[in-house]
Amino acid sequence: MTARRLTGWIVALGLLAAGLWPLHVLQVLEPRTGRWLIAQVVAPGDGFALSYTHSVVHKPVRDYYTVDPQFRIIQTQTVYPGTGFGLPSEAGPGEVHRLLPDGSECIAGMRRLIPQLVLRVERAYHNTFTFNDAPPVELADLCGDAPLELRVHATNPIRLCIHILGTYGDPSWPSRTCSKSNS
Repeated sequence: MTARRLTGWIVALGLLAAGLWPLHVLQVLEPRTGRWLIAQVVAPGDGFALSYTHSVVHKPVRDYYTVDPQFRIIQTQTVYPGTGFGLPSEAGPGEVHRLLPDGSECIAGMRRLIPQLVLRVERAYHNTFTFNDAPPVELADLCGDAPLELRVHATNPIRLCIHILGTYGDPSWPSRTCSKSNS
């Protein structure tokens, strides 16, 4: 067998293996267009947070999520400035309500399955996305004032590369892929 033919077989087997290797990607996308704004390969236990300034009390609200072993989004905690105005008033079964030293309230121990996470981004409310310990991303810088959807999507390395190559030339893509800091 010639070196050229051997190289061809190795490349073909590598592509086949990559096509069969499953990946799960946390996507932040525009629901109207399907355009990915952020894509991050995730593993069970990875976490992210969404923060915003509450429109009535003008104080921060921060919700925490994790990816479970079935690659579902689970809300684990919320920190908010107090009850009322559409904010939680009590913890659910198995959850813990605490008053924090700064006067904020927290519900921890949550295990709330979030099948679809859609949010309305408005620059005035400073909506941010933070993956693990990476710096926060100001969501309005990605999409302006618009709805966004977050979901975990099953794919493989070949499909992910095709998607990334399809966005080649989009100046926002490379800077919007978060780096994984908790491996």
